Amino acid sequence: MAEPVSIRVEGLWKHYGLSDRPGIGQLARAVLARLGAEPTERDADVWALREVSFEVKRGETVGIIGRNGAGKSTLLKVLAGVSPPSRGRVEVRGRIFPMIELNAGVHPELTGRENTYLLGAIMGVPRRGMASLLPEIEEFVELGDWFDRPVRTYSSGMVARLGFGVATRIESDVLLIDETFAVGDLKFQNKSLARLKELRENGATVILVTHSLDMLQFVAQRGIVLDEGAIVAQGSALEGLRAYEQLVFGKERLRLEQRGLSAQDVEELTVLGTRIFGQNEETITEVDAGAPFGVEIRFRVHRRLDRPVFSVGILNATGVVCVWNVSEEDGLQCEGVSGPMRLRIWYGEHKLSKGAYEVNFALREQTSYETLERLAGIASFSVNGSGRARGIMALPAQWRLHLEQDPS
Repeated sequence: MAEPVSIRVEGLWKHYGLSDRPGIGQLARAVLARLGAEPTERDADVWALREVSFEVKRGETVGIIGRNGAGKSTLLKVLAGVSPPSRGRVEVRGRIFPMIELNAGVHPELTGRENTYLLGAIMGVPRRGMASLLPEIEEFVELGDWFDRPVRTYSSGMVARLGFGVATRIESDVLLIDETFAVGDLKFQNKSLARLKELRENGATVILVTHSLDMLQFVAQRGIVLDEGAIVAQGSALEGLRAYEQLVFGKERLRLEQRGLSAQDVEELTVLGTRIFGQNEETITEVDAGAPFGVEIRFRVHRRLDRPVFSVGILNATGVVCVWNVSEEDGLQCEGVSGPMRLRIWYGEHKLSKGAYEVNFALREQTSYETLERLAGIASFSVNGSGRARGIMALPAQWRLHLEQDPS
């Protein structure tokens, strides 16, 4: 049985009243919009959202991706009911908790504890109900003594902890999150990922806007790509990420061509070579089930990186992320590096199932959260194994069959 639809958006247009023709022309266009007239091509550039249509089923996590100014935050505000649509129809079923700004609903003069009760009251949760949830929220946000201090003394990361901790503990049918993962330390980000997965498993619908594409690939089941207010691609999370990369790099190439440059003239990273290697350093294309292997990536960084973080992912033939390692989490700390490099990641043992795989690579600057490069399919290999078992992982299993007496 198909899951019911939690969010339905049909023909959504959103106009903020910006125009190069003020006065009576602006009023006339507003009247025409009310009457259902299509915007003209000349007016198209003043629409924040243009003919947006999609559905989200209950329990789905959907990532909204796009460049700055693409309309992502505007879409969340319309879904939250903060901003009405200029045209079209938006239907959201169930209780909504919108985290569309870090300080949304938070009073700066109140303490974290008092704001927890305030956010609960806004969501219709009685004080007694919030009191029962308070110990778990306080433990999750890990603010310590700051939990009883005014929020105006908090950093942006501390506000994010508080808002996210409350939002994901109150039972909501639909959770709208805008850029929450851009702040907070690595431990908090991992806790947030685990909490989102738990919400999804419990049937909550999550709409997430974030520039952290690695996290999006972990959390989201589907991706929607916005550009200049319109949906230009939607599909699985992986399909959305690839469409976004093509969009970004395509526009960058066009911008460079208009300046008489090529991508090589301004590129920040050049990949020199990649390979899969075995225990004897030999280059391989096939890996035996369970046998150790490594991934080697040679590249040149054309500027100094204060604190680079590398990510290497292994995806199966259907695009499912089977493994995704982050250098900082595995203990590799780098500071102030540039020039040619050789990055190696070694898997002493693996549980990958029989099949074909590809390697993805990403490099970002931790201090600025800037992603320098995301490369899909930089290397490929296959895992050989006996038998017909399939799946993402090959796990040893013990089988037992007990023949029981027929009660009849």
